[in-house]
Amino acid sequence: MRRGVRRFFQLTGPVFLVVLLVASSLTHASATVVTVASDAAVGKNSLAMPGSQDILKDALGKYLAVYVDAGGSVSVVYANGDPTQPGAWSSPSKSPTPVAAYRRPAAVFTSPLTMRIIVEGGPAAGDLVDIPVSLSRDLTGNIASISFGSPTILSISAQYPSAIPTHDGGIIVTWNSVVVGVSSTVFSLRWTPVTGWTSVSNLFSGVPDPVIRDTTNANNIQANVIERPDNFALLVVGNRGERSNDTTLVFNAASYNGIGWAWGTQNLAYETDASRGLSDATDLAWDPVRSVVVVTYDISRTSRYGIIQIDGTGSKVHVDTPDLKLTNNEWGVLEVDPSTGDYYLFTMDTPLSPPWGQEYGNVTYTRRSNGVWSATLTLIDAGIDNMGISPLRPAFGTGGDSSREILYSKGKTAPALINFVRLNL
Repeated sequence: MRRGVRRFFQLTGPVFLVVLLVASSLTHASATVVTVASDAAVGKNSLAMPGSQDILKDALGKYLAVYVDAGGSVSVVYANGDPTQPGAWSSPSKSPTPVAAYRRPAAVFTSPLTMRIIVEGGPAAGDLVDIPVSLSRDLTGNIASISFGSPTILSISAQYPSAIPTHDGGIIVTWNSVVVGVSSTVFSLRWTPVTGWTSVSNLFSGVPDPVIRDTTNANNIQANVIERPDNFALLVVGNRGERSNDTTLVFNAASYNGIGWAWGTQNLAYETDASRGLSDATDLAWDPVRSVVVVTYDISRTSRYGIIQIDGTGSKVHVDTPDLKLTNNEWGVLEVDPSTGDYYLFTMDTPLSPPWGQEYGNVTYTRRSNGVWSATLTLIDAGIDNMGISPLRPAFGTGGDSSREILYSKGKTAPALINFVRLNL
């Protein structure tokens, strides 16, 4: 955070449908940007966590976007046709208005007709709740309507949930809990259709597993979780809160034993050069070409990103970006092309000027192809009011398709926009 490097270019364009403009000697693909909702809370509350799975594609090829609206309700919109076409997205379906506004939802499909949304808020600020969601479909598989069930409290004093589907049809969720001045802990729970919510390591216990616990630094930990599709191991990686003096990443992994998972030994200094704060949270992706988990994090006081490839034995290799041609990088997430193995790093170029800590800026991306990163970023949205990026993750065990797609929030105040992006490669 807060780097002094020369600023990337600025352009302006229409909001609803934008064709990417290129300002470099390299040839890059165009992108289509479509507004899917116009009633959202600002990005830190509507999206924010890369591992929150806010943009999903189901087995029938239908798209859903999950966000929090300006009134604090969870909202879902869907597209049965091409999501880049005007009018493709439905009107929002909304949960009942909670007592405490929802924040940072994490959504997972559990069947073609059901999904669960894990979200902060609800009965009280700091609660972590599970909201069951039903999808009604017509005879062709198109989504016809969305309905919300009653929320269940999973934890109190919780923040920053990350949720993923698992190979056995279940869900793994992680979140952070802080005891002020005492500790900061990343917890986990597991859901299956048979057992409901249980410990990750013990199906007969409902007590959350402590995955990472720091008793010397009680600042926030923004952690994300991923499951490897080859050996089913879980990996959790996170950075520190913005008030932390530590620039370390935290790490733990759990091996799969055929029934559940066993957590290993935590590492509170997995890397030592990481930026702090929610806008610099880690991102985790699966690279099916190299069979590695890819960790993305913002390197402190630089315009570079740390990119780590972790193989099945836990060994890691850095393929970091060079200094990127921007002023201050925030909200970095990475997607992998499953056919070429190219990496696409999306980020925002934010200004070094007050008011500090707003993290609004231009949406951009760069590419690693044939083992080489481009230092020049391509502009997607030149507005200075964008904040928060959520990448589309392919269904478990699939390589995904050839499209690189994200959501991002646009607007410094609520109601804000939620925009969908497809790179036209």
